[in-house]
Amino acid sequence: MKISDKAKQELLKIRTDRLKDPTKTLKIVTFPLWQGEGDFGIVIQERFDTDVIIKDENGTELISVDAHISETVEKASLDFTDVNNMPGFKIDIY
Repeated sequence: MKISDKAKQELLKIRTDRLKDPTKTLKIVTFPLWQGEGDFGIVIQERFDTDVIIKDENGTELISVDAHISETVEKASLDFTDVNNMPGFKIDIY
């Protein structure tokens, strides 16, 4: 997965500010865990041994992916954008 520098910064900020429980992680998921717009989303969820961990160039964990969708998002790109003053992550798998 290709992650933009802006998305890396936001992921690290969220991890620092909101992830206080070491058993939790930021994770890309699908329905039913993701209830928002689009097919994929990012949630804070319990870490599982089967999760695929994505790290930055320094070896710092950025995000994980449910194992059952890891091949689907393998070639995806993740960016952090601001559209109409609505900041958010954008996952492009196509």
